[in-house]
Amino acid sequence: MELWKRQLQESERSIYCSSSSRRLHVVVVVVVVVVVVPPVVLVVELENTPHTSIYKGLYFLYLGATLHEDGSSTVEVRTRIALATAAFAKLGKIWKSSISFKAKHKLFRYLVISILTNECETWTLLANTERRIQVFENKCLRKLLRISYKDHVTNESVRELVVAYVGPQEPLLATVKRPKQAWFGHVTRHVSLSKTILQGTVEGKRRRGRQKKAWCDNIKEWTGMAMYELVRSASDRDAWRQKTAFSALRSPRRPPRSRD
Repeated sequence: MELWKRQLQESERSIYCSSSSRRLHVVVVVVVVVVVVPPVVLVVELENTPHTSIYKGLYFLYLGATLHEDGSSTVEVRTRIALATAAFAKLGKIWKSSISFKAKHKLFRYLVISILTNECETWTLLANTERRIQVFENKCLRKLLRISYKDHVTNESVRELVVAYVGPQEPLLATVKRPKQAWFGHVTRHVSLSKTILQGTVEGKRRRGRQKKAWCDNIKEWTGMAMYELVRSASDRDAWRQKTAFSALRSPRRPPRSRD
């Protein structure tokens, strides 16, 4: 029981103010350390208005991962992109140097992409988070090629230049998808607690309206298969590897965005 006694200590308080002509909104982020084994950091975000305080969310910083109370991975993906962006900026002298693009691209894959894809097997990707990952990759490739947005070069042209310099490369989004599908196949083929949690159900009724996207929904969307088909296909390791190699490169169909 001693391990579960909470010794709360406020270690950091960051206040962000955005004032208008009539109201003042203050967002307070309180970081609390909970002494357990291993230690857990709780981040409580509040938005203070002149009349009340609005609860914005609770984040768990656990073993380097940012977990939100609603189970979504949006905060974790944004955090990983920010860490990778910071690592990319620290290597600015290398990107501006006269070394070959092939060497720059290898350093980018080893030193930057590895930071972003850390623990990506646990992510539940939404359309917005997938778009953020693609934007990050395109921005970094433009920096490596020294192409400005003012040059009006399309993303397809940028990828064609990368292929011309270093050959065909796997898109970053596919690099994020592959470990997740591989982990699904690994868990499905073994009898473990992870398999029980992944494929198990609980008592109760679903809430009304559209349901939140679950972790397995990404696998169903990428492969175009139902859950029973996924379990049957993942039992064969070689066939599952071929299936995931193809489905990781396939982007889901999304409605076109209007420019009006």
